Amino acid sequence: MENKHIDYVYNKLIKYVSIFYKIRTKLRSNILRMIYFAFVHSHLLYGVEVYANTTANHLSKSTTLNNKLLRILHNGPIKTHNSELYRTYSTLILQLLHNFQIVLFIRNCFLPTLK
Repeated sequence: MENKHIDYVYNKLIKYVSIFYKIRTKLRSNILRMIYFAFVHSHLLYGVEVYANTTANHLSKSTTLNNKLLRILHNGPIKTHNSELYRTYSTLILQLLHNFQIVLFIRNCFLPTLK
């Protein structure tokens, strides 16, 4: 089941490659960051606690696409390291995003008064 969702998310996000190429030089970086979080990150985040609980092999296609989208928006050198991209956009790779969301879920279940 999670493979279907991973493919669904991938097919949604692949459409943004050409759009991001067209807008990356026309908009300021803070606007590009907002667009990334509105249209890409929100899709990756939806259900990540469930669908990302799989092998890295199943997530590799989506992770690679997310790296590509960040690299396009960053509009820097092609050899920019992924860690710099994720640091610039203040986000996490898909596997770490999954772990983070699980920790938040557990925290909210056991410590609801800290919200």
